[in-house]
Amino acid sequence: MASPLLNPVFVGGTGRSGSTIVGDLLDHHPEITLTRPMEVRFITGNNGIADALAKAGKPSGKKAAELAVERIHDRWFHRAENVGLHTSMSLEFVHEVTSNYLSQFEVDPLRASQDLVYSIMEKVALGCNAARWVDTTPANARKANLLAPIYPEHKVIVVTRDGRDVSASFVHQDFGPSDVFVALAQWEARMIKSDQAINKCEPGVVLTLDLQDLVVTDREESLNRILQHCNLDDSAEMRDWFNEVVTPEGAHAGRWRRDFDGSTAAAIDEFYAESCERLRALGIAIPASGD
Repeated sequence: MASPLLNPVFVGGTGRSGSTIVGDLLDHHPEITLTRPMEVRFITGNNGIADALAKAGKPSGKKAAELAVERIHDRWFHRAENVGLHTSMSLEFVHEVTSNYLSQFEVDPLRASQDLVYSIMEKVALGCNAARWVDTTPANARKANLLAPIYPEHKVIVVTRDGRDVSASFVHQDFGPSDVFVALAQWEARMIKSDQAINKCEPGVVLTLDLQDLVVTDREESLNRILQHCNLDDSAEMRDWFNEVVTPEGAHAGRWRRDFDGSTAAAIDEFYAESCERLRALGIAIPASGD
């Protein structure tokens, strides 16, 4: 039987869609632990290891691998005081494993990618005492199909949320779009990319979960679906945390109406309706509304 470290769960979404809630929920199951940092980023982040592996054998392959290494060193190693790969490993270690990766990438890109990812994630797992881990990098959703070569036994959970609430949430953060309409356009683009990635995955790899179902309308069944998808036994600890912490009020459904004046809210609703029409034309399911 493969090590539990080789059977991870990747949770993702459009950003501000509820992936953190699902990661925290799984972290309260005794058999799985949320990574520290909870978003490792370097596997599925833009120009990360998964992207480089997808370009292996192409003229741009080596440059993609070099860019992935550059981003590990300069962006994902130390993102903030307590956020980054530096919390569980030294920079010297990272330089060593990334140097080995680059030296082997053109010879055997899959083995080079696996060796690098497994080495780094072993350190991350050791740092948080994880036998099996869950990562909540949002890009896991739109890179779901690129994970299988690296982790053949992995699972993915994609969390969806009303795009109006996603967008309203983004404008209050110090990252991502600060304009609600730019955020809505980003939500639509990410929904499309996620759908394309999911459709390329093998059956049974991806569970798509509506945040409104999980938090409000179908709590018990949603929780059971998560457990079943991740091949986890029921857990009283996990359920107790879920019932105590994950509340309908905490989902802030309909915040897009409360956070903006009436004319802006009407414009958001119109913009969103047009986005949803385009998504439906592509066969993409629209998340439930909390209104």
